[in-house]
Amino acid sequence: MKNRHRTLIHKRKTIQTAMIFALLAPLFLTSSFVFAEDSTSANEQTTPSQTKKDLETTETTLKSSTTSENSAFEEPTVSTTSVESDTTVSTSDSKTTEEPAVAFITPKADTITIADPILKQAILSTLGLPSDSELTQADMERLTNLSLNSAEISTLSGLEHATNLSSIYMNTTNNITDFSPLEQLSSLTFVTLQTKSLSSANFPDLSNNTGLTNLSLGSTSIDDDILPKIAQLTSLTRIYMDSNMNITTIAPFKVLPNLKSLSVQFCGITDFTVINEFPALNDLAAFGQNTGRNDLPTTIGRSTLNYDFEQQTLFIPFSMMPNRLTNFDGHVPPFTTSNSASNTYLDFNGTQLPANRLQITDEGIKISGVTEDEFANLSSFEYNARLNNPAGSYAQPPGFTFYAISSGTYLHQFNVLDDGKPVTIQYQDTDGKLLLPSETRSGLVGQTFEIPAPLIPNYELTEIPANATGSFSDQEQTVTFVYKQYKPIIELLGKVTVHYVDTDNKPLHEPALEQTGEVGETFTTQQLTFKGYTLKEVKGDTTGTFTQEDQIVTYVYTKDDKTDPTTSTDSSETKNSTEQVAIASQNSHSPKTNTNFIASAKKRLPVTGEHYNYIWLFLGLCLIGFVNYQFVLKKVRQEK
Repeated sequence: MKNRHRTLIHKRKTIQTAMIFALLAPLFLTSSFVFAEDSTSANEQTTPSQTKKDLETTETTLKSSTTSENSAFEEPTVSTTSVESDTTVSTSDSKTTEEPAVAFITPKADTITIADPILKQAILSTLGLPSDSELTQADMERLTNLSLNSAEISTLSGLEHATNLSSIYMNTTNNITDFSPLEQLSSLTFVTLQTKSLSSANFPDLSNNTGLTNLSLGSTSIDDDILPKIAQLTSLTRIYMDSNMNITTIAPFKVLPNLKSLSVQFCGITDFTVINEFPALNDLAAFGQNTGRNDLPTTIGRSTLNYDFEQQTLFIPFSMMPNRLTNFDGHVPPFTTSNSASNTYLDFNGTQLPANRLQITDEGIKISGVTEDEFANLSSFEYNARLNNPAGSYAQPPGFTFYAISSGTYLHQFNVLDDGKPVTIQYQDTDGKLLLPSETRSGLVGQTFEIPAPLIPNYELTEIPANATGSFSDQEQTVTFVYKQYKPIIELLGKVTVHYVDTDNKPLHEPALEQTGEVGETFTTQQLTFKGYTLKEVKGDTTGTFTQEDQIVTYVYTKDDKTDPTTSTDSSETKNSTEQVAIASQNSHSPKTNTNFIASAKKRLPVTGEHYNYIWLFLGLCLIGFVNYQFVLKKVRQEK
């Protein structure tokens, strides 16, 4: 039995073991398949050195291809890097987990469209690619420097993909008007845009280029409006802006903390005193300034010109020339004294005067042969001359390694007008009395004037004269301001007086109550109660606001016929009414109250017929004394 029992147990364990293996069989079979697949992959893998060798072979084979995929392999170094970057290598198991590298599959790259063919060829040439190649993003990222020398380029579209571009050089006038693609490039350090098509309006916003150190904008169409845009590029160390005569100042650049070198030759700058405020500048090239080209003409009167009727000469002093070039130390270089046409140009009404009529000194120009008619008909003249400031004739700022403001020219125009007749100004009151001394103003014919009305104490202007604004003419003019007097406000306190009377205008309360307060504040009066009297009416406003004029409020009472004033001994009601008046006065909005009223309110008001009470008291006492006397006298008699 034991053996049979053991046999049954053995069979049962065998069946259980078979069932477990049956359940686990799929798992073992799957793993075997995976292991086999991994083994196959491992056999097909190549080492990194073999992959690189295969790629180099592939590049040699595909050099003549014109597709965009093959262009990525034009330079071995770049192509190898691109493919190797797509090869994934696991470091957890170097023997069995490396993924295979497919040598003949090119990396994924998007084709970049460059709209301008000339620009595209310049980029291909810079990268060393065939002229028929297509550009990819990888190509554009390899572009770090670009020189554009063709005048036929019309657009920079597509250049925004050159995200690693650090230097762009453009030194030829072209047709580019949109420079915005440069705004998306943040790696620029050197920017040269020397083309007439560049203006202040289309200058790109380069503020994203925090590393931009050198900016060159020579021979463009820019003006002073570009200066604030450049002033925000705080990393700049050198600015080159030669041959831009519409640049008339360098003051906005004083905020650049790193600017050391500035070249502004052949511009139109006059004021160099501002360089004292530059924190790091030590190199300034400002040779040959052409100043005054953008200045408006100056209008002068004919009488300001020094004309000699006997000698028929006209002297124009240099002191009347505005906006002259000034060195950093305030020195103003003189004009040339040469009268040759190549050094000094002077015209009357647009006609150049010959050199033999000009005698020039450091003080000014004397023009000979000026007839009275020529002087009378002179409506404009223009002066254009060279400066007499060679190198060494002016001071140089301390600490500068280079400084030049030599040479240069000056240009200015003048309009000559006849002197207008004077304008007389009068100030009077409504009665014609002069309030201020009369004044006169002078100007040129056609020149406008605007005369303001002055403030005169205790007077106010009635109206502004129509000719207070006008133009000088050949006729005399008079402008008259008329004022009226007003009462000055001495104090800003108002007063309200309150009377309490009967119908016969006899005061029921003396003195009258007064309230004072600032003009505009509110006041309130109180109705009082008098024994034997009833309020009939109130004259005036019981409430209101204080004004500059005094106000009166009158409470009128009528006497009650049923009340016997001689029998009244109760004064409590009158006393209470008086106390109410005192309280009302204390609670008034007025900051000031009548002290007499407060004092009198503390006293009890007399009651009508009060003196009769004392008579009855006296008679009563006499009666009591008499009765007592009779009682005492009767008692004495009885005792006897």
